[in-house]
Amino acid sequence: MSGGVLRRRRHAPVNLISLGVIRRIVISPLIVNNFIDSSAFDPKYEPETAAANEIHRLSDAGRFLLQIAHSSQKEIEHPNTPSWVKDRAAGLNYTLDVNLTEPERAVLSDIRRLLAGNGKVENIIQDAQHVFEAQKYGHYFITTDNRILSRAVVLKDRCTVIILRPSEFLKVAQEFMAAEK
Repeated sequence: MSGGVLRRRRHAPVNLISLGVIRRIVISPLIVNNFIDSSAFDPKYEPETAAANEIHRLSDAGRFLLQIAHSSQKEIEHPNTPSWVKDRAAGLNYTLDVNLTEPERAVLSDIRRLLAGNGKVENIIQDAQHVFEAQKYGHYFITTDNRILSRAVVLKDRCTVIILRPSEFLKVAQEFMAAEK
């Protein structure tokens, strides 16, 4: 422990001030579960599309674990989802819907409240479930959902999940991969 920052051998902290997202990340995405939102499979705009493709390539190569929440899996099963997205998602591990403990229900409730803001909670139920699963079983949540991204800092303060765009996550992963060399 040095200056309040946990240091892992071969996995130095990465400063994300340049991204304007999170002050400091100390957990390498190469050693934790990383969750991807269904929106980040096929962002349909650059640089996020190229980043999402590279994230999948690196995950397929075994550089880091990429997973999806059971709630995202349900979205991917929608009839309008492109078949290539369904095929790629089928190769990923996903969480299972399980009963929650009382403290877990409180966290999920807080996530719903934070995502809803002044809006209706009914409109963010699925998104809240995605974020909850990512914080419960992982450390990073990759998304292009602007509502979730706009609340990334308050969600991290409440449940420690780091929410990033595909391009931001890719930058973090590449910095940790470079530090390994």
